[in-house]
Amino acid sequence: MVVKLEKHENVSGDANLAAQGFGRISKIPPPEFDPIVDKDAAYLYFSEHGFAVLKGCLNEKEVTHLNDFIDRTQLERPDAWGLTKQRTSYQHASGLIFSQPLLDYPELDPYTQHPSSFPLVAKLMGGFENVRFSEFNFRDTPEGAGHGAMNFHHDAVIADRYKREPYMPCDWLCAIHYLTDVEPGNPAFCVVPGSTRYQTLEEAYEYLGNAYWEVPIYGDAGTCVLYDTALYHTRLDGDGQRSRRTWHQYYARGGWLPSSLEDIENYTRPPTPVLTNWNLFPERLALHPDPATRLFFSHWNTAQCEWVASGFSEEIRNAMPRGNK
Repeated sequence: MVVKLEKHENVSGDANLAAQGFGRISKIPPPEFDPIVDKDAAYLYFSEHGFAVLKGCLNEKEVTHLNDFIDRTQLERPDAWGLTKQRTSYQHASGLIFSQPLLDYPELDPYTQHPSSFPLVAKLMGGFENVRFSEFNFRDTPEGAGHGAMNFHHDAVIADRYKREPYMPCDWLCAIHYLTDVEPGNPAFCVVPGSTRYQTLEEAYEYLGNAYWEVPIYGDAGTCVLYDTALYHTRLDGDGQRSRRTWHQYYARGGWLPSSLEDIENYTRPPTPVLTNWNLFPERLALHPDPATRLFFSHWNTAQCEWVASGFSEEIRNAMPRGNK
């Protein structure tokens, strides 16, 4: 099946300047950190810029395993990937996406707390006890998919980020692992460093001034990008012909944190809200016998609560928007 990206109009930036954003593309690559040796340096860089690039997070065996998984499931479950005529709106924008592979594939469980990236994730979220699982998906922009011109955007945000002190830990965090080599010509993850506290990309462009840059992130398969979901980012188009595969995992923050906010004494940051209203956690993880694992998978939305109350009914799951996708 031929898959083409749905092309978007540039409404977040200036369409007179560029197809995406404001066209102020940095030619200077961001630093890459060893996820273990450079963990403290990566933490400081993330705290200042809203993202960090980790090199070699996945080894060759893991990259092969996940690519083989994608190949296999695209054949076994084409509908889940959007490889049938019944493609949904989010699939038109994303190319191919398998939204909830954890539901049926326990072989993926070890990746949810990967030993390379997860220790830094925990540090960024305020400690291992505060990290909550939110979402795990695979995405594939196939060869010849064209130019989608995805708008720069942020993911989930909380309004107190504008004025709370300290800013860290962030509210949600995403880890994108490249499963294929990404170089100029491939679609690439692209960020605007330091843009977490702005309401719009235009506001970031205005107030950051000469510090405003759109930074494409290139790297070998196995590279991981950690980013604050409040950071403006996009999939920067390549030449329209080359492909890219990625694994995306989102984390939320649990626990109550003492903080400070303008005009509010004794402000306490609550746990972050759920990331989506459709994401489900399988019974083996949501009700895991290990208390620490149960806590990690305890950030339930209403859909999850209803599914658990039903005894993890297949009928209830099948009625949900992405229950089998």
